[in-house]
Amino acid sequence: MEKIISILICLILISCDFEKKKSKSKFDNISEKDTTCLNGIKEAKKDIQKGKLVYCYTMGGLLYKGLRSEKELTVLLKQNNIEFKGVVVSDVQYENQTHCYCPYMEGKIIEKYGKKFTDSLLNIADEKYLMNHINDTMYFGDCDKWPNYPNDKEDSNDEYSIVLQNELAKKITYPKGYIKIKNKTYKDTAFVDIRFYVNKKGESKILSFWFVFDLKTNHNFKRELEAEIKKYIKTENWTPAQIRGVNMNSDMNLRFHLK
Repeated sequence: MEKIISILICLILISCDFEKKKSKSKFDNISEKDTTCLNGIKEAKKDIQKGKLVYCYTMGGLLYKGLRSEKELTVLLKQNNIEFKGVVVSDVQYENQTHCYCPYMEGKIIEKYGKKFTDSLLNIADEKYLMNHINDTMYFGDCDKWPNYPNDKEDSNDEYSIVLQNELAKKITYPKGYIKIKNKTYKDTAFVDIRFYVNKKGESKILSFWFVFDLKTNHNFKRELEAEIKKYIKTENWTPAQIRGVNMNSDMNLRFHLK
């Protein structure tokens, strides 16, 4: 009988020890030198004690990009007593200092709602965003796929079309008196940004031109160059912008490098 009791006690102790190891958190042994992390955890614990959970969304640093469905997500999170926080990451990094407020909060949200909870809300919020803007004219940078110039098959999202560049370069006539760049090192210093409106059907129209010249005298030829470009720009058969696989009305900017 004593042997059985001893075995049971051992099993209980082993079980307790296993649970302790299992529940051990990565935040349990933070270095005293990492004051940024320790202060972040302290702040997070205070907020949690007040009944406040926070979902953090990293919006980048130098290349800032906000969450397009932030408004929709904020509403969904609020329904679950969670606040939204957009985080801008600093480009300055300090040695042995880490930011722990958001990771700590993330862990607590997972504990309460599960690992897939926030991903599910993000997806629902983005669906709502699409429905809320289905007939709007979208900023091209907020679209999953940007509009593409006719016959340009490149899938990368950028503001340059090799097809437009080659077609215009072959066709336009530069005004008399326009001085072309002779030094090839500076061949990209003269250009025009052409802003378009592109609808869901792939029909476009030019909204504006913005010229940059390497020589001041060439500014005198802006109107003539605009007229030349308008002659040869294709306004139909564009590939429209898309959000979640749905065609959208949008603006678009394409750059044409001048000679």
